[in-house]
Amino acid sequence: MPHEHRRNILAYYAFSLLVGFYIASSTTVLFERQLGLSFSQIFTLDAVYMLMFILFTIPAGGLADQFGRKRMLVFGALALVMAALASGSAHTYTQLFLSYFVWAFGFSLITGASDAMLYDTLHDEALYQRVYGRAASLGIIGSAVSSGIGPLLFATNFRLPYLLSSLPFLLAAGAILFFRETAVRKKQFSFKHYFLQIKDGTRLTFNNKFILWSTAVLSVVFAVGYSFTSIYQPYLQDIGFAVQAFSIIVPAMFVIEALGGAWSAPITEWMGESASFWTTFLVTGMSLALLGVFANKTVMPVLFVYMFVQGVIKPFLSTYTNRYIDSAHRATVISVQGMFGTITASLVLFAFGFLTDRIGVIALAEVIGISVLILGTLLLAFRPRS
Repeated sequence: MPHEHRRNILAYYAFSLLVGFYIASSTTVLFERQLGLSFSQIFTLDAVYMLMFILFTIPAGGLADQFGRKRMLVFGALALVMAALASGSAHTYTQLFLSYFVWAFGFSLITGASDAMLYDTLHDEALYQRVYGRAASLGIIGSAVSSGIGPLLFATNFRLPYLLSSLPFLLAAGAILFFRETAVRKKQFSFKHYFLQIKDGTRLTFNNKFILWSTAVLSVVFAVGYSFTSIYQPYLQDIGFAVQAFSIIVPAMFVIEALGGAWSAPITEWMGESASFWTTFLVTGMSLALLGVFANKTVMPVLFVYMFVQGVIKPFLSTYTNRYIDSAHRATVISVQGMFGTITASLVLFAFGFLTDRIGVIALAEVIGISVLILGTLLLAFRPRS
């Protein structure tokens, strides 16, 4: 492997690890409950947060393709620093709501730019899936370690997890500075080129059947994953675990997801593309349904299976999607896909917020699982052939 690749991969690994070191990740819902929010308000806030990405996602992807992806990653990490401080200082629903705009802005700058920069730098699909999977694993390991710290800090002061999350985000901004970006375009930035970039990227998303289909799959996967993130903390409490136990359970969940990401390339290569799609949807839907049917502490192995599959599917889907995107529009197209994912997630969260206050988080897990089985079957039945 060339020295330049090794340097960039290490910088990318460090960035992924530090962005994943989100200390408040395992206590976000508990924090919102501490501020007095109902489940309906929490799901509504999460849904609106998803809609906030519409304001930033596609413009951020266009900027990354025109202005430089590395710059967007630095600015994005710095925005997350400000978001963590703003959320940790919030006292009211309105203040927390406004801080979510900063979170959406920061993550939008990172989402499309990071994948595009890595793919175009490596110029090797197999190497990309391995590196992406390992980077995702490091990000999850960062989440695992930080999620063990978060509940302990929360027990001391419920604001500390958010406030201290600003430190790793700041370090992430410094880490990505060591990445040497491959230039995609050498044109001088202009608003004319910028808007053409967004227009062309959006058109490519709809005109390419493979990109369009992967957009639908990514939207379902993202909506399901984000919905489960919003309920797993109260779910664990409902089946009998104390908040202090989260410092063991949540890191274990993230470590298992990290293993799935690290082994994504060999697993999907061994199974084949078609079988990998069918298996991930089937296992995801069945595991969530079982969590709703058998809601007690003995169901934890099923939860861990769900987390492992989530780790496997993300690098696999990213590799599939990037295969059909040309380099000049890569970040823009990925951002368009991200926007549709956030719209789907927001609509789902609005509906689930309404349901959760009435049926509870345990029954909701079963509803999500059945929905995944139905939607996954429909999507895979219409998967385009090369």
